[in-house]
Amino acid sequence: MSMFKLLGAFCIVAGCSYLGLRIASIYRKRTELFRFLQNGLTLLETEINYTSTPLPLALERVGQKMHKDCQPLFIRAATVLQEKKGVTAAEAWAAGVRALGGEVPLTKEETELLYVFGHGLGGSAKEEQVKNIALTRKQLSLVEKVAEEEQVKNQKLWQYLGFSLGAVIVLILI
Repeated sequence: MSMFKLLGAFCIVAGCSYLGLRIASIYRKRTELFRFLQNGLTLLETEINYTSTPLPLALERVGQKMHKDCQPLFIRAATVLQEKKGVTAAEAWAAGVRALGGEVPLTKEETELLYVFGHGLGGSAKEEQVKNIALTRKQLSLVEKVAEEEQVKNQKLWQYLGFSLGAVIVLILI
């Protein structure tokens, strides 16, 4: 086997393995995201309930404290509320959800859960917002468990599948 064939075989196996690892990392990232979102909502609840911080500032503060995967949601919502006049909190939150969806793939149900939360944000009494946050945290906890099950089921599968696919392609080409 010539040096070029060997190098080509290595590149194919490495590329497919990398692709498998990237797909597997998405499952881990999703599970972490829901954990981070729950923490973010806890911080938001503190900002709203105990310090009575205005919503744009509360969202900005929470976004600054969040993990980088979760930041787009809070930072984008805060930015939209601060920059655009006449925008409701629900519309700003929806912009944040779309920004988050660009970072981590979310299912339709997960996206809908976040949109529904946004409808109760900023438009009701403080006590109602706290109840909305608590309910959404519980729902996110359930979503996290489902994502964890998917992660356990699919993460190793994609890791092995990527390497195996690369090996099969090399064998076919030889």
